[in-house]
Amino acid sequence: MSMIPSDNARTAVYRRRARVVICRGLRVCAYSALGRRCRHRPAVCPVGGRYEMRRFGSPEALAWLGTNGVHANSVELKTLLVPPAEAAAEALTGRCAPTWSVRRMYLLDTVDLDLVRAGVEIRLRRRARGRYDLAVSARRSGIARERIIPRNVRVELDIVPGALWQDIEDRCEVGSAAAAEVIAGSAASQELLSATQRSWACCGGNEAVDDAQLRELRVHGPLVVHRVKVNAQRLGLRRADLELYRYPSGRELLELSTRCWPQDVLQTATAFEQLLDERDVVVAPGHRTKASVWQDEIGIGRAS
Repeated sequence: MSMIPSDNARTAVYRRRARVVICRGLRVCAYSALGRRCRHRPAVCPVGGRYEMRRFGSPEALAWLGTNGVHANSVELKTLLVPPAEAAAEALTGRCAPTWSVRRMYLLDTVDLDLVRAGVEIRLRRRARGRYDLAVSARRSGIARERIIPRNVRVELDIVPGALWQDIEDRCEVGSAAAAEVIAGSAASQELLSATQRSWACCGGNEAVDDAQLRELRVHGPLVVHRVKVNAQRLGLRRADLELYRYPSGRELLELSTRCWPQDVLQTATAFEQLLDERDVVVAPGHRTKASVWQDEIGIGRAS
């Protein structure tokens, strides 16, 4: 467990900015689950003078998604927040200096991130009590059901402000000793992959990956993940998580997320919007995936 140091001056600025941003008539991009072109929608100011921001799509689009996305195992709604992390954690939890759990995640890829560029991510994650798991995931735009995917994979629909995609993931536990050897560089990374994971890594992305590229896998990281749980059951959310991702270069992403069943996406999105508005947090403009930041990390490493 750890506590992220607080900066009082930055915290004060954060809270002042929160009130300013929430009160502006921002224009947000609402995706259309029906495939229509995205358009910019102004915020709507209801009775009482508070702006309602449709960050995750219109009620009609979300209702359509809840009906047509039932093949997915889950839906994750997430958005990036503006740091500092400690101020956001205090605003969301209502506690002073809440305690964060810490875990580490590693990206297994070639030196040039060939798999990420092909649309595939291989992540080795150290979990609680020294356990490890390995996930091979491929990203797809839209929600069309894949015809050929490995058995026992999880399909999750990811919704961020202005975008929607599905993540198809094959995850399994791996031995702690084998994982430690791969992280230390004394064992080949590809040896951790199961047969189905190896197949999904090669054919699951937008471009094909061959065995030669899998033999060139190396360990990137660690990506240190600090997490604090946010209690929002009063709003109808089963669980929400605030996570701070800290990359080897020191770069950070602060993300708030919640999960639900596909059929509950409309109610969950409404509650998530309410959580963001009520707790005085600043939503970051745009969205960056963790994979895109990894690409920046590799560029920074080469430049130095």
